[in-house]
Amino acid sequence: MKLYYPNLNRNISFKSRNKNIRKADDIQRRARQVFPVLSSSYIDEFYLSGNQKEAGTEKDLVFRKLLKKVDTKILAIREVAKNRNKYRSIANNKNNGALYVSTLQSLKLLKAGNCQECAMAVLAALAANGFYNSKRVSLALELSYVDKKTGECVYKNTYPIDHSFVVTSLDKNTQDERDLIVIDSWLGFTDSVSGAKSRFKSFFTNDRYNSILSYNKSMFKLFMRGLSRDSFNFDDYELRKNFKFFDSDHYNADDFKNLGLYSREMYREILL
Repeated sequence: MKLYYPNLNRNISFKSRNKNIRKADDIQRRARQVFPVLSSSYIDEFYLSGNQKEAGTEKDLVFRKLLKKVDTKILAIREVAKNRNKYRSIANNKNNGALYVSTLQSLKLLKAGNCQECAMAVLAALAANGFYNSKRVSLALELSYVDKKTGECVYKNTYPIDHSFVVTSLDKNTQDERDLIVIDSWLGFTDSVSGAKSRFKSFFTNDRYNSILSYNKSMFKLFMRGLSRDSFNFDDYELRKNFKFFDSDHYNADDFKNLGLYSREMYREILL
């Protein structure tokens, strides 16, 4: 049963008209080839949660056993990386001190990882190919209630979503959203920021997404009561939804260049 994530994540032909998006996707594919992994969160999301009719069947038990095994490997990868990072800043050898080095080595050995590890592999591939204007980010959902009459935002809150991916401008030194590219190796796509947000909206329209909406509505109701507006009408307010990206790591330019040096030396096949 071949379930490594190049197969799990809908590895279809990519035909974007944007040459930079095509280049970024080529780099993502290299990362996926060099670091093929099984993802416990992907198994849970697409093979267990979505197949309730098969609960308790032999197939379901096989996937649950696999999920537990992969989860154990991922926990080990993160624990080793956590301990290694304590001493990275004082490492004498630039390769031993390179960003993500422990995670990359563990991915190669154990072939297990979730969105966080997939994003790190993509960053290593970008750095190896000299594209340093890249970063790993986390996803959050911003919800705001706007008064339909005045256009005033009366309540806003942001909810983190446990999902990690990469944002890059390739060789452009810019933070203009129009020049940024999202590489989500766990979901298996490369797209513009606006395109990625549309994909996230489609993907997260499920129980988790709806539970956030329900909780936010309750919090808004409490907020309005705090303003002594017990009789307010929800229909008078527009709920606006927007995905936000937040930096997941904090490292400097030298860290990222060292990651590129290490990745080029250790994983030559990651180069375009």
